[in-house]
Amino acid sequence: MFTSEPNYSQYTHEEFLDVLEHIDRDKYHHRYQIVLKEIDNRNKGISPKTGSKCKSPISSVKNDDNVVIKAITNLRLNTSRLLKTIFLLGCIFTFLAFVFTPQPEGFGDFVAFIVFLFLSPFLLVYCIHAVKTGEIEIKAITVKRSESPGCFWLGIVTYATFSIFVLFTLIWNTYT
Repeated sequence: MFTSEPNYSQYTHEEFLDVLEHIDRDKYHHRYQIVLKEIDNRNKGISPKTGSKCKSPISSVKNDDNVVIKAITNLRLNTSRLLKTIFLLGCIFTFLAFVFTPQPEGFGDFVAFIVFLFLSPFLLVYCIHAVKTGEIEIKAITVKRSESPGCFWLGIVTYATFSIFVLFTLIWNTYT
């Protein structure tokens, strides 16, 4: 049975949200990516192209990467909210450690421990968020997976490696 591609240029924001909620992401992965791209373009103020079909932002990525991207995209995890929560908890616990740690004991090491304890999961969740959204901030430059996949994955690997190294170091220093 042949089904034609919907003309997403005519859709309203509410209709896009409805499509995102009800679309079969496995069966219509290409359409799902088109809808995400169209929402992103409208949020950036780019007017819809009438009658033209958008290319999937993942089409330029190698087939080997599609498995990782698909697995992370299908996560039902609100990474944006999780990032904000981890950051807020990190700030609160760092402040509490700074205020309530006795001065003679030396609060510097303990406060640094708390900061890095929250920084590591923050960076790991940020990596997941970046893979889901297709863009990552590297030194105040936004790198998009569709435009520069090599730099994008280098940023992901760098952040994830740093985060895992810091967690390993914290655990190692705590128990040795």
